[in-house]
Amino acid sequence: MTVQTIDLAGEAPGSTRRLVRHSWGAAGARPKVYLQAALHADEMPGVIALQHLMDLLDVAEAEGRITGEICVVPLANPIGFGQWISHKPMGRQELESMQNFNRHYPDLATLVADALETKLTESAAENLTIIRAEMAAAIAALPVKSDLDALRKTLLGWSHDADYVLDCHCDHMAVMHLYASPLRPADTSLLCRATGARLALIQEVSGGNAFDEAHTVPWAVLKRRYAGRFPIPDGCFSTTLEFRGQLDVDDATGAQDGANLLAFLGAIGAVAGCAAPAHDDAPHYPLGGTDEAFAPQGGVVTWQKRPGDWLQKGETVAHVTDPMTRLRLPVTAPNSGLLFRIELWRHCLRGQSLFNLAGPDVLRSGDLLSD
Repeated sequence: MTVQTIDLAGEAPGSTRRLVRHSWGAAGARPKVYLQAALHADEMPGVIALQHLMDLLDVAEAEGRITGEICVVPLANPIGFGQWISHKPMGRQELESMQNFNRHYPDLATLVADALETKLTESAAENLTIIRAEMAAAIAALPVKSDLDALRKTLLGWSHDADYVLDCHCDHMAVMHLYASPLRPADTSLLCRATGARLALIQEVSGGNAFDEAHTVPWAVLKRRYAGRFPIPDGCFSTTLEFRGQLDVDDATGAQDGANLLAFLGAIGAVAGCAAPAHDDAPHYPLGGTDEAFAPQGGVVTWQKRPGDWLQKGETVAHVTDPMTRLRLPVTAPNSGLLFRIELWRHCLRGQSLFNLAGPDVLRSGDLLSD
């Protein structure tokens, strides 16, 4: 195992932050798999999962079973990790710009498409190498005006040429689920069967250019641009893995998640001698098939349903009680679907989002991700 560290310059004297990448296997071996956690720096379940995975990779390396290249960034956002206000972590947005740490990644297709016009060939395998090289050059040329720029540039530089990219997150309170592109459904199913995900939310472009889509959308865009002229492969399978809820942080769960990730690495040929994926596939629903419900008034939330329940339209999911007037109002399911996440906080303001459910029918389009 090798370790690489990159220092971010810091916005003020004495404020340098550090990114650390751990790697197993020979550099350049395939498949290359990149995993990171805590890009939203208040989401710890994936961090614990990767800690246990790294222990398993150490064992696999000692036994000579690493066949690909595996890169793990166990804490991908030291900027957000240090952002606390009034004893509460504020790791989702960078406080100076209020930009979401998991949005606004560079549009690699736009950066490389023109340069590829005179370089692509009739070989998909050659084009894979050519495109990755152009992406590397484009990333290296990105300007850095802040630590946030440097963070994005470093993470994308480490991951852009991976065959598989797993970005580990969590929700407030949720079942295990994931977000993926429609380009490689077999890999989505494999990941569900390895991790035990209850739901896969599928979308090519969700809006905001999140980290996972910064790795998949460019290949889809280039494929359309050069259709009929040059063969463009689906160069990367990338996903956002939601490891349940923010409070699901314990070693027993993390150890099982680490073992499940190792099963995925074994199934794709990055590690030899691993257990096979042990779970069933999950429904693959369009991200546009998700719906949400909002608080009819401010007050205290009491839940009647839990993440993982299947809801019928109109079914009562929670109540919101105004403690001053004693008015108790139901919050009902706007459509039928799987209740996959609910809010962590037990009080709310009027109009606040309380829960999300997913079903097979597309209900909305445009920007589909919350900020």
